[in-house]
Amino acid sequence: MGTSRDDAVAFVEGYGRTWERWDLSAWADLFTGDVVYVEHPTQRPVVGRAELEAYFRKEAAEQGAVSVRMGSPVVDGNRVAGEFWVTATSESEPATLVGGFIAQLEPDGRCSHFREYWFYVEGEATPAYDGWGD
Repeated sequence: MGTSRDDAVAFVEGYGRTWERWDLSAWADLFTGDVVYVEHPTQRPVVGRAELEAYFRKEAAEQGAVSVRMGSPVVDGNRVAGEFWVTATSESEPATLVGGFIAQLEPDGRCSHFREYWFYVEGEATPAYDGWGD
């Protein structure tokens, strides 16, 4: 059985909303207790909720205030692919973080496996181009 479009949209919107607000509790609730979260291909995976919460706190400190825009998700079975475009003020310096992810959702709508790919542009808060995320 696959993930419904409504569940996929709820996950993607929740991910973006909780990231933008740095709402640790609500963000962690999007994931299973034994989640495997690969935040970058060159980094060791974050495994389990305690490590995930520590990762989120570190990111909040590094990124500072953020504006998060999420693209429309693509659903295939229980996997959801999505994009994000984030402008941040990290240590009073503007930055842009743009990337994509693949999330495996469980029947309850929470994510058990997550991997993302992104690039980071320091010193520039670049808005998304017209048509991005469609």
